[in-house]
Amino acid sequence: MASASTKIILSVVSSLIAGIIGMIFITMNILPLWATTLVISLTIYIYSILISAIYQYSSCNTVNIKSIMYSNIVVLLTNSFAMFILYLEGIPFLKQFFGEYPPRNPYDGLPYEVGTKPYMIGMENENHYKIQFFSSIVKAVIPMYIDDSMKNGFVYLYWIFWMTILPLFFLLSVQGMCTL
Repeated sequence: MASASTKIILSVVSSLIAGIIGMIFITMNILPLWATTLVISLTIYIYSILISAIYQYSSCNTVNIKSIMYSNIVVLLTNSFAMFILYLEGIPFLKQFFGEYPPRNPYDGLPYEVGTKPYMIGMENENHYKIQFFSSIVKAVIPMYIDDSMKNGFVYLYWIFWMTILPLFFLLSVQGMCTL
């Protein structure tokens, strides 16, 4: 029977690896964003099945893959929910409602002057048109000089980590009981 510390370490390390996988997919921009979010969710689901099977085998010396696949759908659903929200945050909804307007300085709220570097960067990435509740939690602590693809990678790393560790820790507890 595996100890509680093994379960904690396994869930933290595997969730961190899942977050790094998501970060790599986002920063590389190989696929369109909608396809990337689907690939990330499915990859993390398959990865969580592998982790659960390893843990169940180390705890019980047997693997019930059918119950693992059904129970780990929770990991798929939590990550799919986070991916969907992060995908929606990438759509510039405010541009559709209010038309084009210049980005504003976050310190004083005044619009940047046309032709300045912050104005050009703001108009290029269109972040001022996006509603970003989940992303802004993470981007608030990332330095401004890091480019947007790395910032988005850190956002996905953070949310994938938390959306994987919480259900996976609970699932490992249930899957390691050996009476299933």
